[in-house]
Parts: sequence; structure tokens; C-alpha cells
Amino acid sequence: MKRNFAKVSLMVAVSALLSSCASKEKSVSLAEPEKLDRQYVTKTGEKSEVVGEKGGSLVIQKKISLEEDLSKVRDNIEETENAIYGTNRQDPGGLWLKLKECRRKITDPRLGGNGVVEAMEKWEKISVSDPEFKYRVEDKKKVVAVSEEHLEDRLSRMKNVKNILDRRYGEFKERLDLCQEKYEANLVRHGLDPEDTKPKGEWVDGPGGYRVWKMKQGATDSPEELMRRKQIREKNGE
Repeated sequence: MKRNFAKVSLMVAVSALLSSCASKEKSVSLAEPEKLDRQYVTKTGEKSEVVGEKGGSLVIQKKISLEEDLSKVRDNIEETENAIYGTNRQDPGGLWLKLKECRRKITDPRLGGNGVVEAMEKWEKISVSDPEFKYRVEDKKKVVAVSEEHLEDRLSRMKNVKNILDRRYGEFKERLDLCQEKYEANLVRHGLDPEDTKPKGEWVDGPGGYRVWKMKQGATDSPEELMRRKQIREKNGE
């Protein structure tokens, strides 16, 4: 008999105490939920959850749409990928582009660099390169071009992908932080102030009584401009 993968029963079995419990054990069943020995009128606050008793334990049964869960994981993956790589290879962004720009700055001969930029990690978005990732979702509910039998496997696989991307995000962030520290150290070694690389401005009164941001100086990584700003600051006794 064909199983229906569109809905999943999530059974949360907690302690035999019917009051608050410290530990929870969760299990997922692809079949219909087991019949409760006793169902309570008590509600959890979610319409999809039923509270009752099964085998002497307090049980909360919840129906979850696999399609909706799969859609959420897919969206999380794309959001994390964009944060790492930007939207596409032709117009990269995210941590990948920031790291590339930082590596360029620390090789500037004017700051003691050798002019040779360290090779970048491969630009690779799993959602683009992996054919198994591709599918369409209509109205966040129905998966198109993926059979119901493969929904559970696809969901498990994509959660693993999300874990991989989370680790990759952390790795890129760490490399970027180290690169930024090295760049700032190069500036200080050449008598420049890292704070002068940042944009500066102030809030002023604007039309209609609104406060608006007035830019005084933009961001820069030019050693000549940084030296000019340093001289102006010293002249003004700042």
C-alpha cells in the first residue's frame, strides 16, 4: 500500500508526569499517528497539535507538512548561500567578495605587500551546481517534479546541506576576520589609522522634521587618501 508522505505525524513523548517535564523524546512516523489512550481538552496553542496520554506518558501529536518543511529548508539554504557567495557568479558578493577584496588590500605594495593576491576559494553554490537540489514549489505547499516517495529523503539530504553551509559560512567569516586584522596591522605599521578607512558622518535635521544622515567622508582603502585624512586630523588637533 502506497504511503502518503504529504503529512507526517510528529510524536513528542515526554515524562510520565502530566505536569512540566525536563526531558523530551521526539519521534517521526510516516504513517498515521497511533491512537491515543486518552485525549485531553488541553491545548498547546497550536491548532495542529493534540495533547493526550499514550502508554502512561503525556504525548503531543503534531501533523507537519513535509512540503512546507522542505520549502523552509530550501529557503534557508539559499539565504545562507547568498550570505556566503552573493546571488550569482557574474555578480558575486557576500563573505566571498569581502574576503577577495581584503586579500587584494593586504598585497598593496604601498602597505608592504608583494602585489600577489592569494587565490580565492572556489565560488560554488550547491543550489546551482547540484541537479538534485532543483525543484519548484508552488504557493509554498506543493512540490512539483518531486514524487511524494522522495520527499523524506530529499528533506534529510537538504538538512545535511544546510549544516555544511553553516560550517562553510563560519570558515569564511573566520578567514575574513583574520584578513581584516592583518590589513589593519599593515595600516598601523605604516602610520595610518584603520578608523580613517571607514565612512563618517552625522545625523542632522532634515525636511519635515526628520533626521537624515549627512555623509562627511566615504569609505576608502587608498593609502594616499588615508594619509591625507591623517594630515587633516593632525592639523585640526584631533
